[in-house]
Amino acid sequence: MICIQPRRLKRPFIAVRAPGQRQPVASLINPASERLLSAAEAAIETVVAKRLLVRIGKKNHQFRVRLANPTELDRYLHTGQRPPRFPAGGRSRLQALWKSRRPGAQIEVTEYMVVIAMRAVDKAST
Repeated sequence: MICIQPRRLKRPFIAVRAPGQRQPVASLINPASERLLSAAEAAIETVVAKRLLVRIGKKNHQFRVRLANPTELDRYLHTGQRPPRFPAGGRSRLQALWKSRRPGAQIEVTEYMVVIAMRAVDKAST
């Protein structure tokens, strides 16, 4: 079984990216997802504790999405059921950086995830 979930300690990060330049904006927050992450981690720990599955690997990954403008960013962020939001001052920082952007600039969203591989425990051999 493969489990892919957001990393608890690394939030989606927004930056304005232009050729030769990357200006950080903010890490997004989503308090609603905390209890969902906790429930997912508890479920994994339960199946491991019950020896139904055994962890065989865990790896952190990230991917970046580049978007043409703030409207596309809003569309991208609101595709999920519980969209993240900017921290205080984050959206105004994005707007200020976007107004003063270089030609060819894009908004970059970096998403962080953890991939956990698990294998069923062979009950016949135990």
